[in-house]
Amino acid sequence: MALDHTSFAVHDAMGWARRLRRELGATPIFGEQLAEFRYLLLHVGTADDGARVELLEPRGAGFLTRFLSARGEGPHHITFVVPDLRAMVAHARALGLTVVGEDHDHPPWREAFIAPDDKHGVVIQLAQSDRSYPPVEQLLSSRTRDLEDFPSSRGATEPLWWTQLWETAPGAVARLGTTHLASTDLGFSRLVFGDLLEARVAEDDSALDLSWPGGSVRVHAADRPGVTGMSLRGGPAGGIAIGPARLGTTGSRPDVRARNPYS
Repeated sequence: MALDHTSFAVHDAMGWARRLRRELGATPIFGEQLAEFRYLLLHVGTADDGARVELLEPRGAGFLTRFLSARGEGPHHITFVVPDLRAMVAHARALGLTVVGEDHDHPPWREAFIAPDDKHGVVIQLAQSDRSYPPVEQLLSSRTRDLEDFPSSRGATEPLWWTQLWETAPGAVARLGTTHLASTDLGFSRLVFGDLLEARVAEDDSALDLSWPGGSVRVHAADRPGVTGMSLRGGPAGGIAIGPARLGTTGSRPDVRARNPYS
Protein backbone atom coordinates (compact mmCIF):
# COMPACT_ATOMS: atom_id res chain seq x y z
CA MET A 1 0.00 0.00 0.00
CA ALA A 2 1.40 3.42 -0.93
CA LEU A 3 0.24 7.00 -1.30
CA ASP A 4 0.91 7.74 -4.96
CA HIS A 5 -0.12 11.38 -5.51
CA THR A 6 -2.56 14.19 -4.85
CA SER A 7 -4.35 15.41 -7.96
CA PHE A 8 -5.54 18.91 -8.91
CA ALA A 9 -8.03 19.80 -11.62
CA VAL A 10 -6.86 22.79 -13.67
CA HIS A 11 -7.78 24.49 -16.94
CA ASP A 12 -4.21 24.53 -18.30
CA ALA A 13 -1.94 21.73 -17.10
CA MET A 14 1.09 22.95 -19.05
CA GLY A 15 0.72 26.48 -17.74
CA TRP A 16 0.56 25.23 -14.17
CA ALA A 17 3.44 22.82 -14.75
CA ARG A 18 5.65 25.65 -16.00
CA ARG A 19 4.82 27.67 -12.89
CA LEU A 20 5.57 24.78 -10.54
CA ARG A 21 8.86 24.15 -12.36
CA ARG A 22 9.89 27.82 -12.22
CA GLU A 23 8.84 28.43 -8.62
CA LEU A 24 9.31 25.03 -6.96
CA GLY A 25 11.84 23.27 -9.19
CA ALA A 26 9.28 20.57 -10.11
CA THR A 27 10.42 17.67 -12.29
CA PRO A 28 8.01 16.10 -14.81
CA ILE A 29 7.65 12.36 -14.34
CA PHE A 30 5.07 11.10 -16.84
CA GLY A 31 1.79 11.99 -18.48
CA GLU A 32 -0.78 10.77 -21.01
CA GLN A 33 -3.84 11.89 -22.94
CA LEU A 34 -7.24 10.22 -22.75
CA ALA A 35 -10.56 10.97 -24.42
CA GLU A 36 -11.81 13.42 -21.79
CA PHE A 37 -8.60 14.69 -20.18
CA ARG A 38 -4.86 14.66 -20.08
CA TYR A 39 -2.63 14.46 -17.04
CA LEU A 40 0.90 15.16 -15.93
CA LEU A 41 2.69 13.86 -12.83
CA LEU A 42 5.40 15.99 -11.27
CA HIS A 43 7.78 15.42 -8.37
CA VAL A 44 8.45 18.39 -6.11
CA GLY A 45 11.46 17.74 -3.91
CA THR A 46 14.68 15.79 -3.77
CA ALA A 47 15.25 12.05 -4.10
CA ASP A 48 14.57 11.42 -0.42
CA ASP A 49 12.31 14.32 0.55
CA GLY A 50 9.31 15.33 -1.53
CA ALA A 51 5.95 14.32 -2.94
CA ARG A 52 4.20 13.88 -6.24
CA VAL A 53 1.30 15.92 -7.63
CA GLU A 54 -0.86 15.37 -10.68
CA LEU A 55 -2.36 18.05 -12.90
CA LEU A 56 -5.60 17.13 -14.70
CA GLU A 57 -6.75 19.17 -17.70
CA PRO A 58 -10.00 18.57 -19.65
CA ARG A 59 -9.85 17.79 -23.36
CA GLY A 60 -13.57 17.32 -23.97
CA ALA A 61 -16.88 17.28 -22.18
CA GLY A 62 -16.97 14.91 -19.23
CA PHE A 63 -16.40 14.55 -15.50
CA LEU A 64 -13.57 17.08 -15.42
CA THR A 65 -15.41 19.84 -17.28
CA ARG A 66 -18.35 19.31 -14.92
CA PHE A 67 -16.03 19.50 -11.91
CA LEU A 68 -14.36 22.71 -13.08
CA SER A 69 -17.69 24.31 -13.96
CA ALA A 70 -19.10 23.53 -10.52
CA ARG A 71 -16.04 24.11 -8.33
CA GLY A 72 -13.29 25.76 -10.33
CA GLU A 73 -9.66 24.72 -10.13
CA GLY A 74 -8.57 22.82 -7.06
CA PRO A 75 -8.02 19.39 -5.47
CA HIS A 76 -9.74 16.52 -7.25
CA HIS A 77 -8.53 13.22 -5.77
CA ILE A 78 -5.92 11.37 -3.74
CA THR A 79 -4.49 8.18 -5.27
CA PHE A 80 -3.32 5.06 -3.43
CA VAL A 81 -1.61 2.08 -5.05
CA VAL A 82 -2.91 -1.13 -3.50
CA PRO A 83 -1.78 -4.77 -3.73
CA ASP A 84 -5.24 -6.27 -4.41
CA LEU A 85 -7.80 -3.94 -5.97
CA ARG A 86 -10.72 -6.37 -5.82
CA ALA A 87 -10.21 -7.02 -2.12
CA MET A 88 -9.89 -3.30 -1.44
CA VAL A 89 -13.13 -2.53 -3.29
CA ALA A 90 -14.98 -5.20 -1.31
CA HIS A 91 -13.60 -3.81 1.96
CA ALA A 92 -14.57 -0.26 0.98
CA ARG A 93 -18.14 -1.32 0.24
CA ALA A 94 -18.29 -3.17 3.57
CA LEU A 95 -17.55 0.15 5.25
CA GLY A 96 -20.52 1.71 3.44
CA LEU A 97 -18.43 3.62 0.91
CA THR A 98 -19.65 4.12 -2.67
CA VAL A 99 -17.24 2.70 -5.26
CA VAL A 100 -17.55 3.69 -8.93
CA GLY A 101 -15.54 3.48 -12.16
CA GLU A 102 -14.09 0.02 -11.61
CA ASP A 103 -11.64 -1.38 -14.17
CA HIS A 104 -10.09 -4.68 -13.10
CA ASP A 105 -9.00 -5.90 -16.54
CA HIS A 106 -6.19 -3.55 -17.60
CA PRO A 107 -3.02 -4.76 -15.80
CA PRO A 108 -0.92 -1.62 -16.46
CA TRP A 109 -3.46 0.41 -14.43
CA ARG A 110 -6.41 -1.22 -12.73
CA GLU A 111 -8.49 1.33 -10.86
CA ALA A 112 -11.62 2.14 -8.89
CA PHE A 113 -12.85 5.32 -7.24
CA ILE A 114 -14.37 5.91 -3.84
CA ALA A 115 -16.90 8.67 -4.45
CA PRO A 116 -16.65 11.81 -2.31
CA ASP A 117 -18.83 11.78 0.79
CA ASP A 118 -19.97 14.45 3.24
CA LYS A 119 -17.17 13.53 5.65
CA HIS A 120 -14.14 13.98 3.36
CA GLY A 121 -15.35 15.76 0.22
CA VAL A 122 -12.70 14.27 -2.05
CA VAL A 123 -12.43 11.34 -4.48
CA ILE A 124 -10.12 8.53 -3.39
CA GLN A 125 -8.62 6.62 -6.30
CA LEU A 126 -7.50 3.02 -5.71
CA ALA A 127 -5.06 1.62 -8.27
CA GLN A 128 -3.11 -1.54 -8.95
CA SER A 129 -0.45 -1.95 -11.63
CA ASP A 130 1.91 -4.62 -12.89
CA ARG A 131 4.41 -1.85 -13.62
CA SER A 132 6.35 0.46 -11.31
CA TYR A 133 8.12 3.78 -11.64
CA PRO A 134 11.92 3.87 -11.98
CA PRO A 135 13.91 4.93 -8.90
CA VAL A 136 13.40 8.57 -8.02
CA GLU A 137 17.13 9.28 -8.39
CA GLN A 138 16.93 8.20 -12.03
CA LEU A 139 13.80 10.25 -12.70
CA LEU A 140 15.35 13.40 -11.24
CA SER A 141 18.70 13.01 -12.99
CA SER A 142 17.54 12.14 -16.51
CA ARG A 143 15.04 13.35 -19.10
CA THR A 144 14.79 9.86 -20.56
CA ARG A 145 11.54 8.01 -19.91
CA ASP A 146 11.26 4.35 -20.89
CA LEU A 147 7.53 4.31 -21.56
CA GLU A 148 7.20 0.55 -21.14
CA ASP A 149 8.13 0.92 -17.45
CA PHE A 150 5.33 3.28 -16.48
CA PRO A 151 1.82 2.51 -15.28
CA SER A 152 -0.50 3.41 -18.15
CA SER A 153 -4.24 4.08 -18.27
CA ARG A 154 -6.56 2.16 -20.57
CA GLY A 155 -6.94 3.94 -23.92
CA ALA A 156 -4.17 6.45 -23.21
CA THR A 157 -2.22 8.09 -26.05
CA GLU A 158 0.59 10.64 -26.50
CA PRO A 159 2.71 9.78 -23.46
CA LEU A 160 5.18 12.52 -24.44
CA TRP A 161 2.70 15.39 -24.89
CA TRP A 162 4.30 17.26 -21.98
CA THR A 163 7.99 17.14 -22.96
CA GLN A 164 8.11 20.81 -23.96
CA LEU A 165 8.14 21.45 -20.20
CA TRP A 166 11.86 20.62 -20.26
CA GLU A 167 12.36 23.97 -22.00
CA THR A 168 11.30 25.77 -18.81
CA ALA A 169 14.31 26.38 -16.58
CA PRO A 170 13.74 25.00 -13.06
CA GLY A 171 13.93 27.21 -10.01
CA ALA A 172 15.39 26.28 -6.65
CA VAL A 173 14.02 22.94 -5.47
CA ALA A 174 11.30 23.17 -2.84
CA ARG A 175 10.08 20.12 -0.93
CA LEU A 176 6.43 19.18 -1.04
CA GLY A 177 5.07 17.07 1.80
CA THR A 178 1.91 16.24 3.70
CA THR A 179 -1.53 16.54 2.12
CA HIS A 180 -4.00 18.25 4.48
CA LEU A 181 -7.60 17.04 4.49
CA ALA A 182 -10.51 18.46 6.46
CA SER A 183 -12.97 15.88 7.84
CA THR A 184 -16.30 16.21 9.62
CA ASP A 185 -15.90 12.80 11.32
CA LEU A 186 -12.44 11.76 12.53
CA GLY A 187 -13.72 8.40 13.74
CA PHE A 188 -14.86 7.49 10.25
CA SER A 189 -11.64 8.92 8.81
CA ARG A 190 -9.69 6.51 10.99
CA LEU A 191 -11.70 3.60 9.57
CA VAL A 192 -11.14 4.72 5.97
CA PHE A 193 -7.47 5.67 6.17
CA GLY A 194 -6.29 3.50 9.04
CA ASP A 195 -8.33 0.32 8.53
CA LEU A 196 -9.06 0.30 4.78
CA LEU A 197 -5.95 2.08 3.51
CA GLU A 198 -3.62 0.68 6.20
CA ALA A 199 -1.96 3.94 7.24
CA ARG A 200 0.31 4.23 10.21
CA VAL A 201 -1.78 6.43 12.49
CA ALA A 202 -0.96 8.95 15.19
CA GLU A 203 -3.84 10.97 16.59
CA ASP A 204 -4.96 13.60 19.03
CA ASP A 205 -8.32 15.19 19.75
CA SER A 206 -8.39 17.29 16.58
CA ALA A 207 -6.40 15.46 13.90
CA LEU A 208 -5.00 12.22 12.54
CA ASP A 209 -1.46 12.01 11.19
CA LEU A 210 -1.38 9.23 8.59
CA SER A 211 1.66 7.92 6.74
CA TRP A 212 2.45 5.38 4.03
CA PRO A 213 5.35 4.68 1.72
CA GLY A 214 5.03 7.62 -0.64
CA GLY A 215 3.89 10.30 1.77
CA SER A 216 1.47 11.39 4.42
CA VAL A 217 -1.94 12.93 5.04
CA ARG A 218 -3.00 14.99 8.04
CA VAL A 219 -6.76 14.84 8.60
CA HIS A 220 -8.08 17.83 10.53
CA ALA A 221 -11.43 18.05 12.30
CA ALA A 222 -13.53 20.70 10.53
CA ASP A 223 -17.09 21.74 9.75
CA ARG A 224 -16.51 21.58 5.99
CA PRO A 225 -14.66 18.67 4.34
CA GLY A 226 -12.06 18.69 1.57
CA VAL A 227 -8.36 18.94 0.76
CA THR A 228 -7.03 22.25 2.07
CA GLY A 229 -3.51 22.02 0.68
CA MET A 230 -0.08 20.43 0.94
CA SER A 231 2.84 21.37 3.16
CA LEU A 232 5.80 22.94 1.40
CA ARG A 233 9.33 23.76 2.50
CA GLY A 234 10.88 26.44 0.31
CA GLY A 235 9.28 28.14 -2.65
CA PRO A 236 7.66 31.59 -2.76
CA ALA A 237 6.59 33.33 0.43
CA GLY A 238 2.97 32.48 1.07
CA GLY A 239 3.10 29.37 -1.09
CA ILE A 240 1.01 28.76 -4.20
CA ALA A 241 -2.79 28.62 -4.24
CA ILE A 242 -4.57 26.21 -6.59
CA GLY A 243 -8.18 27.21 -6.15
CA PRO A 244 -9.15 26.93 -2.47
CA ALA A 245 -6.09 24.79 -1.63
CA ARG A 246 -2.56 26.01 -1.00
CA LEU A 247 0.86 24.49 -1.50
CA GLY A 248 2.49 26.05 1.53
CA THR A 249 2.37 26.07 5.31
CA THR A 250 -0.90 24.40 6.21
CA GLY A 251 -2.23 23.34 9.61
CA SER A 252 -0.89 23.88 13.08
CA ARG A 253 1.69 21.10 13.31
CA PRO A 254 5.01 20.53 11.56
CA ASP A 255 4.92 18.56 8.35
CA VAL A 256 5.30 14.77 8.46
CA ARG A 257 8.33 14.02 6.32
CA ALA A 258 7.40 12.05 3.20
CA ARG A 259 9.18 8.81 2.34
CA ASN A 260 10.38 7.94 -1.15
CA PRO A 261 7.22 7.86 -3.34
CA TYR A 262 8.82 5.54 -5.90
CA SER A 263 9.99 2.71 -3.63
